[in-house]
Amino acid sequence: MSMSADGPHDFEPVTGPCCQCLTITLLRNVMFIHQRGPSPGKGWGCMICNLPSDGAVALMCDRCAQAPLRAPPKFVCTGYMKDGERTPYDTLSTEPFDHDLTMHRGERG
Repeated sequence: MSMSADGPHDFEPVTGPCCQCLTITLLRNVMFIHQRGPSPGKGWGCMICNLPSDGAVALMCDRCAQAPLRAPPKFVCTGYMKDGERTPYDTLSTEPFDHDLTMHRGERG
């Protein structure tokens, strides 16, 4: 999602391989994984609790996003989402990667 003075804008979908079925198609479904990604600084993070942008991200096609996901995706994005490179999920570190919820207190009313 991009931001501007008039508020958030819709996520710009990318074309690439789905992180579940590897079909090359339009990808607009983003999944944030609570493990470190393969490319430090090119994943998700949090400015509130100073979590670096190291979290793993998966992009999915509409078909895979609608299917019940009973297990993690088969792949995650390598580098930035738009780069189109994928890394097998089972090669990620098992070290948890998550928010420091003590820093998020008072965030919601």
